[in-house]
Amino acid sequence: MPLPRLAILAAAALSAATALFAATPPPATTLRWLDASAPAASTGVATGVPWPRGTLDRTAPLRLADASGRSVPVQSWPLAYWPDGSVKWTGLALAGAPSLGDSLTLSVGTPEAPASPVNVTETAEAFIIDTGAFVCRIPRSGSALVSSITVAGREVARAGRLVAILENRSVEAGRRVTREEDFTGSFERVTLEQSGPVRAVVKIEGRHRSTTGDRTWLPFVVRLYFTAGTDSIRLVHSVVFDGRADQDYIRGLGLVFDVPLREEVQNRHIRLAGDSGLFSEPVRAIPGFRASLVAGAKEMAAEQLAGRRAPDLASLDAKTREQHESMAAWDAFKLTQLAPDAFAIDKRTGAHSTWVNAHRGRRSLGAAYVGDVSGGLGVSIRRFWQKHPTAFEIEGATTSTATLRAWLWSPDAPAMDMRHYDDKGHALSISYEDYEPGFSTPEGVANTSEITLWPLAATPSAETLLARAQVATTPPTLVCTPARYDAAKVFGAWAPPDLSDPLAARLEQHLDRAFAFFSGEIERRGWSGFWHYGDAMRTYDTARRQWQYDVGGHAWNNAELNPDTWLWYQFLRTGRADYYRLAEDFTRHSSEVDVHHIGRFAGLGSRHNVVHWGCGAKEPRISEAALKRFFYYLSTDERTGDLMRAVLESDAKTVEINPLRKVMPAPVATPGFVRSGPDWLAFASNWMTEWERTGDTRYRDYIVTGLNDLSADREAFLKNLVYGYDPATKRLTVFGEPNIPMGHFIVIFGGDQIVEELLDLVPHPAFAATWLALQEKWAASPKSAGYAPARAAAYVARATRDPARIADARAVLEKTLAPDSRAARLAAPEAYSGPDAPSPVVHVPGVNLPETSQWAHEVIQATALLRDLPRE
Repeated sequence: MPLPRLAILAAAALSAATALFAATPPPATTLRWLDASAPAASTGVATGVPWPRGTLDRTAPLRLADASGRSVPVQSWPLAYWPDGSVKWTGLALAGAPSLGDSLTLSVGTPEAPASPVNVTETAEAFIIDTGAFVCRIPRSGSALVSSITVAGREVARAGRLVAILENRSVEAGRRVTREEDFTGSFERVTLEQSGPVRAVVKIEGRHRSTTGDRTWLPFVVRLYFTAGTDSIRLVHSVVFDGRADQDYIRGLGLVFDVPLREEVQNRHIRLAGDSGLFSEPVRAIPGFRASLVAGAKEMAAEQLAGRRAPDLASLDAKTREQHESMAAWDAFKLTQLAPDAFAIDKRTGAHSTWVNAHRGRRSLGAAYVGDVSGGLGVSIRRFWQKHPTAFEIEGATTSTATLRAWLWSPDAPAMDMRHYDDKGHALSISYEDYEPGFSTPEGVANTSEITLWPLAATPSAETLLARAQVATTPPTLVCTPARYDAAKVFGAWAPPDLSDPLAARLEQHLDRAFAFFSGEIERRGWSGFWHYGDAMRTYDTARRQWQYDVGGHAWNNAELNPDTWLWYQFLRTGRADYYRLAEDFTRHSSEVDVHHIGRFAGLGSRHNVVHWGCGAKEPRISEAALKRFFYYLSTDERTGDLMRAVLESDAKTVEINPLRKVMPAPVATPGFVRSGPDWLAFASNWMTEWERTGDTRYRDYIVTGLNDLSADREAFLKNLVYGYDPATKRLTVFGEPNIPMGHFIVIFGGDQIVEELLDLVPHPAFAATWLALQEKWAASPKSAGYAPARAAAYVARATRDPARIADARAVLEKTLAPDSRAARLAAPEAYSGPDAPSPVVHVPGVNLPETSQWAHEVIQATALLRDLPRE
């Protein structure tokens, strides 16, 4: 269903008993570019803007203007609603361009229509999308994502399709047999989600089908984004692994286009991105280096290298034509990035010949182009070196049709190995690994990549394509100021830094140092690759001066204790681009790779392990919407919206595959059992998000049912963590003994911020009193609060406004900066390059990502809770 119609239905589903909104519209909102300036090249831009409760009516139109007051065409739609029916988050789409300036203003008013709106024509066979810069035809069925792209009536690309290469390793008659099999994407569903006037979005779902047999596998979702007046297509590609880890090895995974070539070979061009510029060569070079022998060659070669038209051979005299034709014509080119710090560019004259190395570098920007002076196709893969092994391949450059392959997993690399790192478990007490046979499976894990296509009317200059590549690598986005996000009162308890408070200023310095250390470790330690980028290691091994990459549950962190949300809160508080970009990478990884999307464990995530999907603990706290909401609302990313909706029934899956199955006896009186936190609060975050996105009050009622049950017996809540649970009724019942004592698990996976939002959206005096009682219990005995003593003390201080409680909370916060604290150690990391370190390292004994993340959450939340309270 197209998104505008879905939004209308969602709005209609909201309760008719809405509050009267303010008679005057909300104040104008200033939007700035995250990376400080307008994009260097024209491109589609999408962003989310929050509104304070009760300020924006759902029917209010929105106008965007530049600094001069000139209207900028914009398309808007609601992303979420407050309980009173007013808009909570708005999605915006526009065409970004250098002319827009450094800031824009959003206000209530009639939006400007684009000079050339996106036009979508629907036929029985296809969607035909005209942006004003090109026309793209998307079939409703078959294997071509895109059947053709034309610019000014000339076809520049055709037969865009997904491809995969399977390397099947099996044992037959006692012998290991390896076979390769080619697969092509096959559609199952094509949906028009948005239809203009500024942006159109098409969603394509399907599976890869064998080109020689009957097998289908590797489900995929692709979204194509088109923006009025721009000559680019954004493509978001998500693939799910559903094979057998011991047999199915992916040898190649990518996207292929055919590019028609009509000009003579000297007028055909290749562009491949290097570290900071472009490799730019014609298919056949004019011999400018022999200017004394070839008339006019020097001047013609200069024009040719710039991508401009060279003379047709027929226009040359016989001798000059013969000299030109004596030059080699290069049929194939490839750029391979098989490691984070090395790429190579090679070319050859044909399949009969060897590859010749043309260039080597460190980190490619990840862009390619093939075409002639009358048009061609450019393509970029975002996070090209970060998600190695990647590649671009161009073949057939001397023929009438070139093939451009964008490899998300290059066939030049070893085949993708999805097996677990060992075939047996390791002691939980030593390795912190929860192993169980059959649970260390990659079935259902996913990966999302972002690709940009440029259908072009001519070969671009190096400067033009470089600007495009840089924009695709770091997509421009608009953001509000921290004060504006704060005024909207979204995402719970947080606030911009108050540097007038000496204690808060010191804490901010330590927050910045913690971020600098961990973001630096990602670079220093090379935490990258198709399945790894966007995650970090959990526990540091002081003796080895190495992270415990090979020790059970101490290796990849898999969102343990919410570093994703630490980074998002820091972006909201500071507006810094580096926080936003790393938070985006972490969210993209944790929501895809660390979660099972299909199969036995669908809807649950995997706990930290040497292999991302290796742990036997499959839990809703890793898949919960609370980890994804920031990115979704700030970016409008539809893929993330799908993933939040996909976990709405994770409560039933948690009962089926309970994370406590090894430590608690099976319940008798209820279908299953869950922890109040993180389990039930994870369910509540899923329901809360769906309720605010759609207005469907079923999900609000699920939350109220749980809050009623949790507050019905306060002493039971304060004593024990585990409850009986029935996913059919959403009822929680006191479980009794044996049980797990109430502790910080209820808050350290984001539970406290979920509660903060729930009580704001669903006033519930009984649960509010019960929650306050827990915080008072912890404030009275900080050690019992585990990782959350400052938050508990600050919560009580805010509730009571008691000067003594305020002083206590500030004292607890200050204690986190004691000389022996992790925060203090991170302030003085040690550079080490001794003989027992393979490379120079930064050494911080005892450092740990999840505990650092929790300290950051302590600071962020406690300072926010205390901000309006007197300091003395």
